[in-house]
Amino acid sequence: MKKRFCVMAFIVLLAACQSSQLSIQEIQNVPTKVQDVMNEEYTLQLINEGKEHAYIVFQSTGTVTAELEVAENILNIKLAHASQENDELQQYAYKLTRGDAQFDTIQVLINEQATPFDSVTGF
Repeated sequence: MKKRFCVMAFIVLLAACQSSQLSIQEIQNVPTKVQDVMNEEYTLQLINEGKEHAYIVFQSTGTVTAELEVAENILNIKLAHASQENDELQQYAYKLTRGDAQFDTIQVLINEQATPFDSVTGF
């Protein structure tokens, strides 16, 4: 009985580790494979890494914050940035973990305005 309980507990723990949640986080160290497909001429890029992860690259002269919202079958990536904080264009990179969320469309809203990607690539 004890052995059966341990096996069941291990399976539950393993299943919990395998499931992931929808999230976005800013990254400072962009992986080399992502850097290889980034294009500095684009303002907004989506770089897919399989089904689980993607990278969002956004260039702005102001500080940027990001948050996610799923509405029906649409993933809204909300980027907010202060306009013209400085003259230098800065690059912000975010790692998107798709997790178990159900959506078939990704929409980016920059300061509440729908904005298309300049480039969608993958590796």
